[in-house]
Amino acid sequence: MKLSSISDDFFELVKFDKELMDNTNRRPYLIILRLKYSGIRQDFAVPFRSNIDSNTPKDQYFSLPPRKTTQKHHVHGLHYLKMFPIKSEYLRKFNVENNPYYATLLGIINKNLKTIVKDAQKYLDDYQNGRKQRYCTNIDGIYLAMNQILEVKDVAPAKENNNG
Repeated sequence: MKLSSISDDFFELVKFDKELMDNTNRRPYLIILRLKYSGIRQDFAVPFRSNIDSNTPKDQYFSLPPRKTTQKHHVHGLHYLKMFPIKSEYLRKFNVENNPYYATLLGIINKNLKTIVKDAQKYLDDYQNGRKQRYCTNIDGIYLAMNQILEVKDVAPAKENNNG
């Protein structure tokens, strides 16, 4: 587990996915190593989001202390719906040195890492079993594009499950 930002090259490769968080100001991501996806272990990037709607089901995110940009009736946290597979070649250093806020977040994350990994894996399992949530990233398409299995123009958008 580590904090990282993601290269612009990655976002250019997967620009077909409109649910990916923008990359302005090199947004930080929690990199969870080795979640099981498509029968293999794969690294995933889970974005920090400062304004998750407070009505969002609790199993879709891990709550963290609010940022100064967190609005009323919203929460700050790691949002599983917006996570995606990632390769190390797309990771960029995210400097957290001398930042007490990120030191606090890392302490909370490390203390709850087993829960975060378990919840992220459950979300992935549900996704692979066809229980895709509205506004989720297209994990299948990103995986295929990143691994050059399909050309990006051939990637279909993720289908949502309106039951969740």
